[in-house]
Amino acid sequence: MRKAVLTTTLLVAVAGGLTGCTDEQAYCVDLAGYAASSVNVDPRNPADYAKILDDARKLAESAPAEVKDDWEQIVTFAEKAQKAGNDRVELARLSRETGKVTAAYQQIATHAKDACKVDVPEL
Repeated sequence: MRKAVLTTTLLVAVAGGLTGCTDEQAYCVDLAGYAASSVNVDPRNPADYAKILDDARKLAESAPAEVKDDWEQIVTFAEKAQKAGNDRVELARLSRETGKVTAAYQQIATHAKDACKVDVPEL
């Protein structure tokens, strides 16, 4: 299913490139790349985490207004988590924010499916 979605997204992106690409189309292409690269990510692996965080930062910059604040919330939380590292006290503090972060990611996932026809991986 994911391969079909990614293939469809890439075909739309190529077609859009031939006729001129809007900002939202560019975001959708970037989002499809994010979805594809984050499928087999292990958040406990610092190299994987850093890559996904970089992608999330780019998406936060290019996101349409409907989800821009949601992406910024995800990035802010991820940066705090990365900085906390293995500090259990700081991670416990951050755990209080997971409800808001999960809600923001759900907004992103819904928008991705509706506007971009992209399924993003679950948190």
